[in-house]
Amino acid sequence: METAILEGVGKKLKNDWLNGKVSDETVINRYKKNKKEADALSLYGYTQWEIRMMLKDSYNPLVKKKIEEALENRKERNNVSKKQNETSIMKLKSFKKDACGIGLRKVISNMKKLSKQSHNYEVKAILLLLETEYANLSAKLHYGWHRRKIYERKTKLLLRLSEILNKVEWKYGVNCETGKNANYLVYVYMPDGVQLTWHCNEYNIYTEYPYIDAHWDGQVAMTMEKILNYINKTYLQS
Repeated sequence: METAILEGVGKKLKNDWLNGKVSDETVINRYKKNKKEADALSLYGYTQWEIRMMLKDSYNPLVKKKIEEALENRKERNNVSKKQNETSIMKLKSFKKDACGIGLRKVISNMKKLSKQSHNYEVKAILLLLETEYANLSAKLHYGWHRRKIYERKTKLLLRLSEILNKVEWKYGVNCETGKNANYLVYVYMPDGVQLTWHCNEYNIYTEYPYIDAHWDGQVAMTMEKILNYINKTYLQS
């Protein structure tokens, strides 16, 4: 009997087979059943707490192995996220003082005025991009309830953005190649072709954005900087 099969049926059945209490066929059938369950298991959309509860409740060694590997992968991604968040927080503090030479709040205020005065959907889209990333960065400064409320605002802004993006000819969409502990990645390409991305978990956003065949450009904590560069070049210097 192959070791992989014996390791995939549990200690009791393995010992029963070693002691001649059960047949090869019984062990192989149990292994096939356990493997089918493990292959069908998807952890998409589950929180880390929920996944840990699944690990605790399962008696299938193949399912347990798959969950343990997923948890280890999430741990590694959390470490990456932590470092990226530290960089984002440092940049946000700088943006608040120095963005476009006038500070982030002033930039947002100016874009809001321009949006109210203009019927141009691009202006409205750029403002929503700016506010979305501001919410995204601000959430990283807080914890618990406060953080959740700010992320809820980010979600609402992305939903509003999808309505505007339907009116402009920009490339945008979502896919599940996130590289972090998130369900999917939202992509938006500004008119100059520069890529913006946001990690998201909320299902309602996924239903409002089309699938996109895209890959992250690898630029860490650069979303706000990209938006500000476009605003400075297109609107504040004109």
